Amino acid sequence: MKFILVLYMCSMTTGQCPSNQITGYQFNSHYDCVNSGYAIAQKTFRNLKELPEWDIPDFEEQKIAIKFKCQGI
Repeated sequence: MKFILVLYMCSMTTGQCPSNQITGYQFNSHYDCVNSGYAIAQKTFRNLKELPEWDIPDFEEQKIAIKFKCQGI
């Protein structure tokens, strides 16, 4: 079975994850997907501060985090 990586931007304050993004990364095993998922989620989180619509106070208030899952295809 192959897997794709799906990222979610979530608020730890509300527990809501209103947005998701299928990254386009495809993996041959669940292990490879999860292993890459941690690195990609971290890189994505760090890059959020570069977006003009996001600011640090909002991150702090909403306690924004990136979650991911490896979905079988």
